[in-house]
Amino acid sequence: MRWTAMAVLASSIAWTLFSWNTTARACTLYAAAGDEWVEGGGTLLVKNRDWQPNQQHELRLIKPTSGHAYVGLFATGGESSGLKAGINERGLVVVTATAGSIPAKERAAMKSAKGVSSKLLTGCGSVAEAVKKTDLFLGPQFLMLADRSQTAYVEIGPEGKFAVKTAKTGVLCHTNHYLEGDLLFANKSIGASSKTRLERIRQLLAETPRPFDMKQFVAFSHDRAAGPDNSIFRTGSKPDVSRTVAIWIVALPPTGSPRLYLKILDRGKPVRVIETNIDDVFAGRANDALGGAKAAAAAK
Repeated sequence: MRWTAMAVLASSIAWTLFSWNTTARACTLYAAAGDEWVEGGGTLLVKNRDWQPNQQHELRLIKPTSGHAYVGLFATGGESSGLKAGINERGLVVVTATAGSIPAKERAAMKSAKGVSSKLLTGCGSVAEAVKKTDLFLGPQFLMLADRSQTAYVEIGPEGKFAVKTAKTGVLCHTNHYLEGDLLFANKSIGASSKTRLERIRQLLAETPRPFDMKQFVAFSHDRAAGPDNSIFRTGSKPDVSRTVAIWIVALPPTGSPRLYLKILDRGKPVRVIETNIDDVFAGRANDALGGAKAAAAAK
């Protein structure tokens, strides 16, 4: 009787952990930099945003009273609404991902800086400037950054610890667990999805002939090789579990306007695809991209 009860309890705990790992809200981030890696030079950066399908998304042009203007992807409704990705008028891109290897209750109890992405976008003009804003690196999460000449990710852990990795040539990628040695202690539990997505994007970046272009990065962002819950493009095995709700891709050439590819997959609405030059948005020549994008057929 006692053994049976213990077995049932163990099975229940294992199932809870399995469910948390495979359906956790998550993101896949990856970037490339340098002439050898990016067609025409410059950088490319991608965020696949995975979340429960209970939010709506829109592109906004933000012009603060002080600091740099920026174009941002905002989520509304549900919990954790707000800015999810952005590029400012100086050409700095900032995206974020959840530190899912720390349980949500523990993350919520930790002291965190507020509005990190918006503060970096309004206050910094380059990756080099952004990675010096260490006072903002408080509260578990991951950042990926890009400008025309380099990329970086910032792992922000508990206890005020953080790690920065930059690249002026080559690729960077990240999912939802810590990769840098000094922060590996913060991985309380690495989800199956986070591990599988990281391995898959590393494989695609390693095996695909380079230099990369926007078209190839769009294709990577739609990869479904590991099924509905563990692929880079997640469709969700059940109606309310996390799936890919937005894809944000920016190409920053050495000169000229950055280019944005944005795909929004809001439940109950037609899929929207926005492709525009960022300079046109700042200049008011692409107003249709701001909340009025025409519906486009979903990629099969």
